[in-house]
Amino acid sequence: MKAIIKISMRLLAVLFIGALMLTGCKKPEPEPIVEDPFGILTFSLTMPNGQTLQCVVDQDAKTIVNTSDPVEPDMPASQYIMKINYTATLETEIKMGGEAVESGVTTADFSAPVTIVAVKGDKEVSYTVTVIEDANDASQTSGKRVNSDMTGSGFPSAAWFDVAMFKGEFYAITSSYPDGTDATSTAYHQVFKSADGISWTKVNTSIPVVGGFGSRLVVFKDKLFSIGGGYIYGVNEDGYGPELMWGMAGFFDIAELYIYSTSDGENWTKETASDEDGVFSGYVDARLEASADKLSYMGGLATVFGQMQGTYNAATSSDGFTWNKVGDVDRTSPASQLRCSALYSFNGKTFLAGGFKNFVQAGYEQTAVYSSTDGGITWVEETADGGFGGLWNMRVVSAGNVLYMVGGEYFKPTGSVDEEGNPLSEQAVSSRVFRSTDGINWTELTGENAMPDTYVGRSRPCLVVDGDMLWIFGGRGICSGYYGGPTAEDEIIFDTWKKKIK
Repeated sequence: MKAIIKISMRLLAVLFIGALMLTGCKKPEPEPIVEDPFGILTFSLTMPNGQTLQCVVDQDAKTIVNTSDPVEPDMPASQYIMKINYTATLETEIKMGGEAVESGVTTADFSAPVTIVAVKGDKEVSYTVTVIEDANDASQTSGKRVNSDMTGSGFPSAAWFDVAMFKGEFYAITSSYPDGTDATSTAYHQVFKSADGISWTKVNTSIPVVGGFGSRLVVFKDKLFSIGGGYIYGVNEDGYGPELMWGMAGFFDIAELYIYSTSDGENWTKETASDEDGVFSGYVDARLEASADKLSYMGGLATVFGQMQGTYNAATSSDGFTWNKVGDVDRTSPASQLRCSALYSFNGKTFLAGGFKNFVQAGYEQTAVYSSTDGGITWVEETADGGFGGLWNMRVVSAGNVLYMVGGEYFKPTGSVDEEGNPLSEQAVSSRVFRSTDGINWTELTGENAMPDTYVGRSRPCLVVDGDMLWIFGGRGICSGYYGGPTAEDEIIFDTWKKKIK
């Protein structure tokens, strides 16, 4: 037995050494040759009117096309002279006709396909850039993006803005902080206007400061009003601000309800609000609604214990300056406890929809719709579920006999569970649009009427009705904090869409 074991061990050793010799003699495989990829990464075109066209770069086909932002059919030839914007790989030069292309500077005529070349060392890659027309006019169904970047067409990089239609033109109040938001930075609260919703110009207003962070625009009795907001960041051009509680950053103490008005868009007057009943406590992003004979105010966001929190007060005004308390609000009503809900009027009633109670947390979002016929003193629950899910910070606009609800924030299921098996969710912004013909029951637009995939979710979008078109100007990303209030640190969206009202 011992002899057999010894022979077996010797045999194994010989086989092992032989395997090693065979492996060592094997010719190594050559290393694969990896090409150094280079070329154009992103590409867009800016039209003479300031409209930005985002283009899709197809690296396989070597094509660049404005698929998401087709231009209007029969566009004037002058609008095809467009500025080129791009990013490229490192050490890559972009050329056209043998000449260098400088991003944001070089222009070309794109009425016909244009060849642009990416060059790196002795290698080059050619791309064909084609500008296509919108043959089907998506604004008639899903919605059409008419500008992917308002800041490229004369609009400031604002931390807050609101838009309204006044005397046939679009007007915007803006709050910008180009040098930051610390106590010594300059804050710009300015007015811009646009005739077409795309190209914007600064209005040379009669006073340097109009509006503030969180101001809302409303048209009432042939005047344009900027109501609310505050000077909570930096020093404005009047030398005032920031409005801080105890001088501490982030603890705001807005002095009053700021009201500005104009009859022509240029000559503005700062008004002192008459508030004998002491109803105003929430000045930022105030819930306002205008009818033929009165303005209604139902709270906004105010600083409470250092946090921007929602408030509820009901007041009306017949001139935009003098405000009167509607009455003793029923504080036991669930409607009076809603925060960041949507306020709108329809068919002789005032409505509050959605929002949240207490603070932003899964389970506190609301789905109900309430109505009032006495100016917001008492409320009736019209339905426990309006069909829009648990949304807050959405906007509602009236377009004749139909209402549209756009944007908002909600809790999106993650598909995971916690240690106890409870489903988890995360805060998200909504890309859905809802429609209602009674102000109570809301139906999501789907199919060809749903917004396209290029439309991103947003909260607090600016909605304007112009004839049979709904305009959507920008919005915000998720609003940080426990109480849904806006801050200068929020993500700001600067695109523009229009959609046929049906």
